[in-house]
Amino acid sequence: MPSDMLNAHAIKEEVKHPAIQQIHVFEQLDSTNTWALQHAQCGDVCLAEQQTAGRGRRGRNWYSPQQGNLYLSLKWCFAQPSKHFGLLSLLVAISLAECLQELGLKGHGVKWPNDILYQNKKLGGILLETKGNLNEVVIGIGLNIAMQQSTQINQAWTSLNQCLKQTVNRNQLISQLLNRLAENLSTFPQLDLPAFKQQWQSWNLLENQTISIAYQKQILHGKVIGITADGMLEVELDNGNRQVFSAVDVSVRV
Repeated sequence: MPSDMLNAHAIKEEVKHPAIQQIHVFEQLDSTNTWALQHAQCGDVCLAEQQTAGRGRRGRNWYSPQQGNLYLSLKWCFAQPSKHFGLLSLLVAISLAECLQELGLKGHGVKWPNDILYQNKKLGGILLETKGNLNEVVIGIGLNIAMQQSTQINQAWTSLNQCLKQTVNRNQLISQLLNRLAENLSTFPQLDLPAFKQQWQSWNLLENQTISIAYQKQILHGKVIGITADGMLEVELDNGNRQVFSAVDVSVRV
């Protein structure tokens, strides 16, 4: 059981941005994203101590035990769809990375499109979901904070407490994260693309890396060039051709 239980009142007291509305805390849910898609109003936040059917990108399971981690979903509404909607997951990942930096974490970054890694070990991930209307999006964030040893995670991983060598107050972290997210999401429709790409470069763990890409039942190899204006990954393949890949279609390994 987590020693610091999630506290909606304590979180809300520290949230300064007016766009954040109700904080809903549950002992257990199948998925915070599922709840938010079905019940949340614009600006509402859903938190759970445990998920029984947490989801990651491309339909993968997100192991979500009751161990003091972060399982958060925020429903955000834009006045109209942004032409840079494909960059939204990157923006959220950068927001999370910056928040962790404020806590004192160093040596972490973002693996396209939205994984937070610390020294090549997974620390957190992001899942965006809509109901067909790009004006309204549910932003799901999973972060290992006090994760214990587990055989149910099939990749190298770590937890925030272990990285910082101290116990993180989850309620304070959530408040800080919501403030940063709300600020960045509020200005997202007026995104300065060149400035954003420069910001992305500072967190991009794949910059100039040689990667393997699982794409349409084949494995491709190439060097990362950068991202496009709609958030796709541009790669120079071993055959010399340049190709862009959507996060929906590929899985990337360094």
